[in-house]
Amino acid sequence: MKTLTRFGVATAATAVLAAGVALPAQAQTAFGAAATTSKTTAAAGLDAAKALATSRIDGRLETLHALQLAVANASHLTSNDRSTLSSLISSDISGLTSLRGKVGSETTVSAVRADETTMVDQYRVYLLVGPKVHLADAFDTEAAAESTLQKVYDKLAARLAKQPGGGTATEKSQLADLQTQLQNAQQAESGKVATLLAIEPGADANAIHDALSPLVTAAKTARADLRKARDDAKALRGELKK
Repeated sequence: MKTLTRFGVATAATAVLAAGVALPAQAQTAFGAAATTSKTTAAAGLDAAKALATSRIDGRLETLHALQLAVANASHLTSNDRSTLSSLISSDISGLTSLRGKVGSETTVSAVRADETTMVDQYRVYLLVGPKVHLADAFDTEAAAESTLQKVYDKLAARLAKQPGGGTATEKSQLADLQTQLQNAQQAESGKVATLLAIEPGADANAIHDALSPLVTAAKTARADLRKARDDAKALRGELKK
């Protein structure tokens, strides 16, 4: 009986020892599986972050290439403004292309996020570069229109000077308003391109917006003034044909 009891105790002890050896192995297996899953999840997260950042950079590069074409085809941009804008766009394309490569080599999601911040703050393609191109073109187009309408004014003034009494009251009023509207337009757009092109990108989106806002208003004002000047010129020509 004692022998059996000892045998039973020994058997139980052996079973306990065997179980004691097996438990750490199972725990290690479970830990390894969890670690592998964690690494896989992290890798997937990094890949997703890279893909998103790359897509955002590609969108900006596509926009810059379109703006590059717009600058090349803009018929009224002055040579200086065209050169400044072309240099800006080329520099941004080069910088963003390099940043795209940097994103691809990042090893952490936080590094990718930092690259995305750089992508926005250092370039401001949508908020600033696009408006620079479109507004510069608008201001230079308005300046060209002012030059054309000033010649129209000079010709109409010369014709009125030959009329008895320098023309009728209506004709004189139309000529005077034509000149006033031209002066208003010139005042609205004068010096604005230089101000526009001097705006720098940065982290403060509101500051950039606030700098652009009065320039947008100035371009709209000048355009409205030029339309009034054009209408005056048409009306005066109509009067002179009577």
